[in-house]
Amino acid sequence: MDVNLRRLARFLLLLVAMLETKGAFADVQEPAVSVDVGYQLEAVRNVGGGLRSGSQWHDAALLDVALDTARAGWWRGGTLFFEGVLNHGGDPSARLIGDAQTASNIADGNRADVHQFWYAHRIGVAELLVGLHDLNSVFYVVDSAGLFLNSSFGIGPEISVNVPASLWPRAGGAVVAGYADGAFAGHVGVYDGDPATRAIRPGGEGLMLIAEGGWHAATGALKLGAWRHTGQKTGPDGRGFGSDNGLYVIAERTALARDAMVLTLFLQAGLAQRDRNLIGDYLGFGMHLDAPLPGRARDAFGLAVARAGFTPVARRVNGWTRAETAIEVTYDMAVTDWLHMQPSLQLILHPSGDAAVPAARVGLLRVRVDIP
Repeated sequence: MDVNLRRLARFLLLLVAMLETKGAFADVQEPAVSVDVGYQLEAVRNVGGGLRSGSQWHDAALLDVALDTARAGWWRGGTLFFEGVLNHGGDPSARLIGDAQTASNIADGNRADVHQFWYAHRIGVAELLVGLHDLNSVFYVVDSAGLFLNSSFGIGPEISVNVPASLWPRAGGAVVAGYADGAFAGHVGVYDGDPATRAIRPGGEGLMLIAEGGWHAATGALKLGAWRHTGQKTGPDGRGFGSDNGLYVIAERTALARDAMVLTLFLQAGLAQRDRNLIGDYLGFGMHLDAPLPGRARDAFGLAVARAGFTPVARRVNGWTRAETAIEVTYDMAVTDWLHMQPSLQLILHPSGDAAVPAARVGLLRVRVDIP
């Protein structure tokens, strides 16, 4: 049997096991335990430009289990959370496109792993979390940008490309403290400096320190964040550094609300130190339109731009252009309550800053199943 067919067979068997697990939890502990199973299948076609024309598919499955300690009859304010991930397929950015920002935010090769496993305790307006935790589930989150498939609309590449960070699909150990009172909220976090190893070595791998605070309301949000990675850093020109630092700001604003139709505009902007990184600045912006067509209240349409600016030292050493820019247009169609189909078109200018690589024209089709 072909290797890919064997992998797919194992994947389907594990998905069935996930469904059986979900049913068991629902029957036995429904008041205390919630279980969510999600599956995404994606086909990618690089029509022209990039590294080469071609197609591939990949998929990802998630199993989320959350336990409420109060409902379990233990103590108030506690949440225990587990998330397992199962990925299959190749990476179209590495094989076909050659982009730095990564056109698909679920492509990761073949992996079966525990992504998150943490405990959080809330007392009043404060919360403390300890365990394996995805940084991007709390920090640098732009809700309306979550519609898009390009990775930069999840978290800016001035973090994801420059430093090891606790991100999907392999989170690292963390301690996160949060505060939320009315319209104001803030978080500070200390994360493993290299989640790939799952070993806490502050003296070698360093730590990822991050803080974010801001204002949010029904009509929008404005947040400011800062981060510092304390691990040893080698710059593009070979010089060594003892740390890395950056800042970011994110904003959302509801520009139109008419019945089910809601138009939201968003902005992301980030900076990183220019003497030691590949990407020194990032700018992302776009629009998210809910209910774009009559009778399609659960659909969404989006148009957005992500520009990753390469640092002068990276351009000098590698001969790169000033920036890579990805333009994405997408439509999320709700076929049923549990099935979504989402086509996406991306035009990627100057992939990875290489002037010899022509602009890539990429089409993606994602099928998402959310099992109720």
